[in-house]
Amino acid sequence: MTSSLTENRKPGRLGLLAAIVIATLLSSGVTAYDERNIENLATRRVQPAYPPMAQKYRIEGTVTVQVSVSTDGKVAKAEFVRGHNIFRSVSLDAVKRWEFRPPGEAGLNGTVNFVFKLDN
Repeated sequence: MTSSLTENRKPGRLGLLAAIVIATLLSSGVTAYDERNIENLATRRVQPAYPPMAQKYRIEGTVTVQVSVSTDGKVAKAEFVRGHNIFRSVSLDAVKRWEFRPPGEAGLNGTVNFVFKLDN
């Protein structure tokens, strides 16, 4: 009785986890993004409000938002990239009100980070 290693081998936990993560990302429409932080190019910044539910349950964290800036310096598109979902809407609302130095004809793409930390 002969068999190859691949016939009897079951996927390990790491392989299964990787497959689940990839399938989740593909089904959620997540795309590649420009990880260049562009916060230092902002001329107007708006900080998001701390969500009351996050305060109640003492949830903290960092949120990354992918931003596309139009030629006039206004945010044309904002996408939540990573962070706790409880901070998603307030982060997107805030970053849409940011303004940047007009980047020229090419526009500007990059990320903005928001840190949510409770005072003790």
